Amino acid sequence: MTGNPWDAQAYDEQFGFVSRYGDDLLDLLDPRPRERVLDLGCGTGRHAAAIAARGALVVGMDLDEQMLAKARTDHPGLDFRAADATSFGLSDLGQEQPFDACFSNAALHWMTPHDRVLRNVRGVLADGARFVAELGGAGNVAALDESLRAALAQLGYGSVDLPDNHFPSVAGEASALEAAGFRVELAMWFARPTPLTPGTTARDWTRHFRARAWEAVPEALHERLGAAIDELAQARGLRTDEGWIADYRRLRFVAVAS
Repeated sequence: MTGNPWDAQAYDEQFGFVSRYGDDLLDLLDPRPRERVLDLGCGTGRHAAAIAARGALVVGMDLDEQMLAKARTDHPGLDFRAADATSFGLSDLGQEQPFDACFSNAALHWMTPHDRVLRNVRGVLADGARFVAELGGAGNVAALDESLRAALAQLGYGSVDLPDNHFPSVAGEASALEAAGFRVELAMWFARPTPLTPGTTARDWTRHFRARAWEAVPEALHERLGAAIDELAQARGLRTDEGWIADYRRLRFVAVAS
């Protein structure tokens, strides 16, 4: 797994757009009453609750206990389970019967090795089940990451690693899905330059989504690090007249377990 220490409250309040942009993905899923649906990488439970509201029987799965704690608080009565996407099976989710569908928004790019995750998903799905997901695509947050790397190098911390996220091309993801036992019905890559919440800058995005890199730098240097990130990100076009943006590139797919 590609780890990042999460602040569940900040995720919802400052970066809630990540979940909101996945809302229309639910229409592609089209959950039906009494269907068994897995929400893979459910985070704080926004989409699991929306799936349940359509009458489906949903299980939300995540590895981060802070995210799960908030999901259970915000959506009591729903079933949320802690499990590792690289090694889970039906028993880890309290299930005896396979799922009719799997949904995942903005989570799969954190789950590596990716091929193993896809095989595990196939293993908990019934034949003909739907797998509907959106993740970061090729080039996702490249300018943000380049700005962070350059700022770290300026302070003498150029050897600090960033998360090894999986940001695939359409061809790469389609091939991986087919190898895992899926038939791909839709796969699309698109740019989504995303406005950050007012008052949030590039430094804030990196501090939340690249937290371990910040932890590797002494706190006394954090102000210099943040200022350098913002300066470098602005030079890369991430600040507009309307405010700061994240250079998101997304990949959506609909696949069927074959």
